[in-house]
Amino acid sequence: MIGRSALLRPLAVGAQEELHSSSLCTLCTGEIMPTLTTRLDDWLRDKIVRYWAEHGEGPSAGMRRVAQEWWAMQEFPSIAFRDGVSGRRAVLRAGPDVWEVVLVAREYPGDPEGLYEHFSGAVTREALDQALAYATRFPDEIARLIAENFRVEALLHGHPR
Repeated sequence: MIGRSALLRPLAVGAQEELHSSSLCTLCTGEIMPTLTTRLDDWLRDKIVRYWAEHGEGPSAGMRRVAQEWWAMQEFPSIAFRDGVSGRRAVLRAGPDVWEVVLVAREYPGDPEGLYEHFSGAVTREALDQALAYATRFPDEIARLIAENFRVEALLHGHPR
């Protein structure tokens, strides 16, 4: 929830609509989420609101993403986040996207040694384990990225799904 002092300051263009639509959306889905109010220096608030506006996010969704990414990087130190043509995604700091690790892991069901050997020293075992743990925690995100990869691959090869 945005604190009273934040509500008194003008929001970026479009952020006001997002504030109302995200509240309604949360109510429509029946999903009840706890709120957290915080105070930010004006310069930081302005930078964050500008970033959200540029990326089509409002305060609620934007802050939730920032908090989730912070948590993920604390829980899985080998994980970072990057923007790209497929959107923002979890990646290994010194390696592939997490969804790519999961795709390779599917080729070695029940065989972690096969996965480790596949990356043959290019990515540490610890990083691979963290990628799989991240994927277990955020399965919908990973499934969406894998599906998008297959969709693009099919389009490139003339076989739309």
